Amino acid sequence: MSETRDNPREATEGVSHAPSRRHRAPRHIPLRMDVDATDLTRSSSHTHPLWWGVLLVVLIEATVVATLLTSYFYLRSQAQDWPPPGIDPPDLLWPTIVLVILPASSYTMWWAGKGGERGSKAVLAWGTGLSVSIACLALALRGLTFASYDVRWDEHAYGSMLWIITGFHFTHIASAAVGTAVVTLLALMNFYNPHRQVSVVVDTLYWYFVAFVFLPIYLVLYISPRIL
Repeated sequence: MSETRDNPREATEGVSHAPSRRHRAPRHIPLRMDVDATDLTRSSSHTHPLWWGVLLVVLIEATVVATLLTSYFYLRSQAQDWPPPGIDPPDLLWPTIVLVILPASSYTMWWAGKGGERGSKAVLAWGTGLSVSIACLALALRGLTFASYDVRWDEHAYGSMLWIITGFHFTHIASAAVGTAVVTLLALMNFYNPHRQVSVVVDTLYWYFVAFVFLPIYLVLYISPRIL
């Protein structure tokens, strides 16, 4: 019998055996990766999909306002007297003040946006905060306007249109104030930087709409009954 058979241990010497699979050390998979995004292109705030979305919202709401004002004139053409006998045109005092202060709030929003683009978080917070304060004042004045109406919303077509159009713009001011208050809070939390401005830009866009859409409303509701 050969020596190999007589010494089985020696026969197996020098032969490598792979370790059993179940005894292998566990592999560690990295859970964190560092990526350099310096050279990646960024969407401009004015070309961001959110900007286009808010622009479409503005166009839709402008269409609603135009429809309401057209309905106002249509109902007027069907009425013998407009306003009805015994009802005076709405007072001019409170709406005229709103007509002045809303464009002023647009300036503070513009100022806030420019500050944000420069990286001035203080200017951004102050500008949006002032705009919210002016909007709250406008809401209070709109409330006084409601109180000055001497016609109920359900008394006449004139009363219905007066209250609906005024109320619709009231909700515009309220929604703009709430959205800008959130922007102000985020500015105070140092959320924004020169590359993270899209929410400020779209909020400013909507604010401009709310401020300047009041001009045709003012002319139709408060001036036209006095001159037409």
